[in-house]
Amino acid sequence: MTIDEQTLQQVVFDVCSGMLGLQLEPTPLLPCDDSDALSAVIRISGGWESLVQVLTPRRTAVAIASNMFAMSEDELSEEEIRDAVGEIVNMVGGNLKGIVEGESSLSLPCVGAVSGAAPFDHSFSGLCVSNNCQGDPLIVRVYDRTAN
Repeated sequence: MTIDEQTLQQVVFDVCSGMLGLQLEPTPLLPCDDSDALSAVIRISGGWESLVQVLTPRRTAVAIASNMFAMSEDELSEEEIRDAVGEIVNMVGGNLKGIVEGESSLSLPCVGAVSGAAPFDHSFSGLCVSNNCQGDPLIVRVYDRTAN
């Protein structure tokens, strides 16, 4: 099975709403202020070569971490905020990996400030879904390295 936009959206919804209890509402692609955003990227390698990115404003990352760790926003450390975004990309990547035929493995997530580096810069060509999460965008992109 190949990954299409509908499948990606379903995986994101299952992870964020089903597993984490977050309120998601699909939206047209929303802009995300790169100056105040966190990006988490994971690599799937093997039978399917791809990169998966979760991109969200910091305030949404804080809300996600608060929900994930059942802590108030004031109690969260920077590490916990980054871990929460990394865990979302890890769960989305793991679910996508399980859908595609063949043996593949998942890297550890890389989480940090948005750098705009390829393949996720303005020229990005791949699958992308956008959701309103906790009042701000939660964007998930998949770059299929096998197809590109």
